[in-house]
Amino acid sequence: MEGKVAGSDTGTLNDRLTTNESLTQFNNDSLKEVYGNIDKLDAEMKRTEEKLSAWVERELSKVFNIINDNPLGN
Repeated sequence: MEGKVAGSDTGTLNDRLTTNESLTQFNNDSLKEVYGNIDKLDAEMKRTEEKLSAWVERELSKVFNIINDNPLGN
């Protein structure tokens, strides 16, 4: 029986391939979900950064005005 492959050998191989394909698909779907979440976090961080920089500018402007309105400092 040299050179022939037993049917049980190919059956086991097919089962292993099917298992591997399903695991690969699951991992692919999981990675897509992770990348989607990273994109959402990136957008949220950019919005937060913009809000924070606007707030810092307003507060520093207040401090600047207080310093410049000081009659002793003029």
